[in-house]
Amino acid sequence: MSRPYYHGSECAFGNLFMWQTCYDIFWTVAHDFLVIKVKRNDVDFFLQPFGGKDEDLPKLMQEIKEYNGGKPFEIHGIYEDGKERLLKAFPDLEITDDRDNWDYVYLQQNLATLAGRKYHGKKNHCNAFVKEYPDYVYEEMSRSNIDECIAFGDMWCERRMGDDPSLVCEKCAIHEALNNFEALKLRGGVIRIGGKVEAFSFGEKINDNTAVLHVEKANPEIRGLYSVINRDFAKNAWGDVTYLNREEDMGIEGLRMAKESYKPEFMVKKYSTVFK
Repeated sequence: MSRPYYHGSECAFGNLFMWQTCYDIFWTVAHDFLVIKVKRNDVDFFLQPFGGKDEDLPKLMQEIKEYNGGKPFEIHGIYEDGKERLLKAFPDLEITDDRDNWDYVYLQQNLATLAGRKYHGKKNHCNAFVKEYPDYVYEEMSRSNIDECIAFGDMWCERRMGDDPSLVCEKCAIHEALNNFEALKLRGGVIRIGGKVEAFSFGEKINDNTAVLHVEKANPEIRGLYSVINRDFAKNAWGDVTYLNREEDMGIEGLRMAKESYKPEFMVKKYSTVFK
């Protein structure tokens, strides 16, 4: 039986690894299914089961319920194929749309070139940046500059923690990822201005045609810098993939506007349910 070609961010091992401490992530294999448990905002939930046979889903769900003390449990991050499998096994299961966690997936070529009228504004931001900082340098993230990127990420998060306590968690996740950069087979890009790191981004390839971009940080006081790190990273690091997944917007209005402005090729739809 062939398996779906996933494009979702939950399928990135590096993603699960870097957030493991923040979200208390655990996994096991039961009845040939990969089962992943997560805790967010003090609520335990499971991701959709991966693998296994459709006919074994009732056994797996019952086992998870027993593990949960016989109480109902939540399942999040359900993709279209997972929705179909669950409804086939449990036709009365109520599954709801989780729009805040849909992933935005873009054509690599579009982000790398910003060609065409729909990217006219983005290109203007990049041109304004290059005009003001003609000597900026883009470089590949490597062991030689990772410590500087960690320091920049710390500073970026610490300046905003008063407004968003969750950035304590994000700071921890960046450390987990960059301290294990090579082992996780991550790719990253860095921008220097006057020799100083002012932006970085990193992600990982999850299949032959898709990469997931996990983190993008830039000095917000420098006009056009976010547009440039986005473009340069897509162009220099990801020439071997068709799609770049820039993950979800979490229901944050400004983030949603920013991600929609880059004109996604498609969205990875996700759903949630409570198994009773």
